Parts: sequence; structure tokens; C-alpha cells
Amino acid sequence: MEEAPHNPHDKLFKRSFGDPSTTAGFLRHEFPEPLARAIRWDILELQPGTFIDSHYRSSESDLLFSTLLGGKPARIYLLFEHQRSPERTIALR
Repeated sequence: MEEAPHNPHDKLFKRSFGDPSTTAGFLRHEFPEPLARAIRWDILELQPGTFIDSHYRSSESDLLFSTLLGGKPARIYLLFEHQRSPERTIALR
């Protein structure tokens, strides 16, 4: 019997959103229009590293991108937490 992959949600997240064009396509529609227009999506670049401490590593994923925002260097940080059930106050975490 094959063993289930460890943290399949994290792997799916990092593989999908680790591609700058996928991330750009998603965020372009999620950010407010004025902000989305100010970001240079064509030069979005995945940066190495993580900012999650070891306590949360098993339940959260993060990705960091660099680009220009209004002509100035900017970073876009994505943090996704995988949950089994909905939580109304998730945005407050």
C-alpha cells in the first residue's frame, strides 16, 4: 500500500503558486484594481526562503515574490493556511 504524501496541500500550494505567472493571474483579480494596475506582474519573481516559524510549518505555507509597485521595489508575501472547516474570523489571524 502506498503511503499518502506528507502535507499534500502545502505541496499543491507551493507548486501552483510558486509559478509567477499563476500567482500573477490569481492576484490580479484578487487585489483592488488600483493596486493591481500599479504592480509589474511581468517581472514577478519568486524569492527563496520562508518566514514561517517551525511551530506552524506543518499547517501553513508561504511564498515571497519581488516586483515593482509604482516603479519602486516591492515584495508580495503569500501565506495560506489549510483548514478542515470554515472559520469566520480567519482574516484576523
